[in-house]
Amino acid sequence: MFKKNSLMIKIMVLFFLVFFGAYIPLTQRIPYLASIGYSTTEMNLIFSLQAAIGFGYQLVLGFLCDKYKTIKKFFLASQVIGTLGVYMMFAQSGHVFWFHILSIAVIGSLGSVALGLLDAWALEIDPVIKENYGAVRGMGTVGWIIGGYLVTWIIDYKGFQALGLTYAIIAVALFALGFSLKDAVKVKHDKPITLMDMKSLLLNKRYLIMVVILFFAMMLSNSDGLIVVMKMEALGATAMEKYLRFALQAMVELPALFLGGKLLRKFKPIHVLSFAIVMYAVRFVSYSFADTPTLMIAAAMLQAVTFPLLMITSKALVFGESPDHLKSSGQMVAVAIYGGIGAALTPLITAFMIELGGIDFSFMIFASFMVIPLVLISIFNKVPA
Repeated sequence: MFKKNSLMIKIMVLFFLVFFGAYIPLTQRIPYLASIGYSTTEMNLIFSLQAAIGFGYQLVLGFLCDKYKTIKKFFLASQVIGTLGVYMMFAQSGHVFWFHILSIAVIGSLGSVALGLLDAWALEIDPVIKENYGAVRGMGTVGWIIGGYLVTWIIDYKGFQALGLTYAIIAVALFALGFSLKDAVKVKHDKPITLMDMKSLLLNKRYLIMVVILFFAMMLSNSDGLIVVMKMEALGATAMEKYLRFALQAMVELPALFLGGKLLRKFKPIHVLSFAIVMYAVRFVSYSFADTPTLMIAAAMLQAVTFPLLMITSKALVFGESPDHLKSSGQMVAVAIYGGIGAALTPLITAFMIELGGIDFSFMIFASFMVIPLVLISIFNKVPA
């Protein structure tokens, strides 16, 4: 029991450190690049390349984790290389386009891929960790919240250039902790895993339906940071109101994450996912009707029953539908599709809908999209396991 508790604590601390560090590149890259003269077009090109390259990394690394029966080594290697990319990004204070393509898109994207590998590692390291994944992921949210406070302070007193060193220091700590943890427990396979084995994953009808369900469901999660920010700006939200939306939204998701294990033991994950999707639709309809920043913040509090439930059920359902010897590939392929492709397409869809009918119209269209995953869930339930 002591070993189990010790492992749980270490994994939770690792998630805390990884998401603490991830706050830096994921939230500060746009302000930093804008501050040194990059245009929106140039930044979008860099981030599009980053998404495309990251998609490729996810597919390859998921396969290699299963083939060589290790996640730990690929996670640590991705984290080290990704850290180099982040450090390089903030070290170059000039407008050097090719340099930032290299540091952000080619090298730094491995830092984002490491997040997916971390999830796969947690799910496969021990059954107890898998059953309590929500609580483990909740520590990531705590790290993200605290990281937001400290990073803001560092920028105010030291400037953007200090963020590269800050990220490197955090990376050293998480690397040392990660190195001390045991590797994922992989199922033994009679024959060496080859690319042909991926057919058993990609031809699995239940797996494919689940990935498409998550693609549409995650579309709302991906768009939240774009379209909600736009409406808050349009409503004249103050800096404090913008901060409150972010801070409160992050805090209200913690109970569902920490209680996620008990929730999934009491209810079927597919039913919890259906509820989360319905509540996402309600949330976006509420955004559409909100006419003050305060009402936008109130609608954002539905984060408590949307994102955390979507997160914990997505991991459990994808894990359950992946072949035993391809658990890492199952997670990484799914994330590459609903995270990578979804994240790349969502800004384009958002821009098109805003141009077509405005921000409130876009909220309603996004909400209506949730009919698709609900119909697919009905189909999923009818496909034999």
